[in-house]
Amino acid sequence: MKHLTALLLFVVSIAFQASAQHASAATPNPAHESAAREATDLLVAKYHLDADQAKQMYTIQLRKQRNTAEIQSIQAENPALYRAKVQSVRKGTLASIRRILHTKEQVDLYQKTQVAVRSQQADKRKSMMAEQASKDAIEAAMLDIYSE
Repeated sequence: MKHLTALLLFVVSIAFQASAQHASAATPNPAHESAAREATDLLVAKYHLDADQAKQMYTIQLRKQRNTAEIQSIQAENPALYRAKVQSVRKGTLASIRRILHTKEQVDLYQKTQVAVRSQQADKRKSMMAEQASKDAIEAAMLDIYSE
């Protein structure tokens, strides 16, 4: 009897997990697909990606769009948490992009782009600190400077 109960519990848990995975794999939002496709096209042209890299880039950009949409609701409620989550999404996206780049030219271009972004952020931070802007205003301005 104990074995039968354990087996039944196991089967029910597997069925529940399978249905939960199926529900989460719903079709992506068309707006997300469109934005992801546009971003992918730009990055394919920028980095001269091959077909496999382009497919991976589309997946990365689609995930970025989905994650960004999920955190939009907290932007007005908790701006500090929103900024932290945006930074997290961006770091994850950049790490994923870097992972799919294979050639030396692609990696060099990626690194040059990131150096340029950090330089722009440093200049903006320096000018805002000279103006004695608040920490929150500075952090918000840093979100506006982003590439990829």
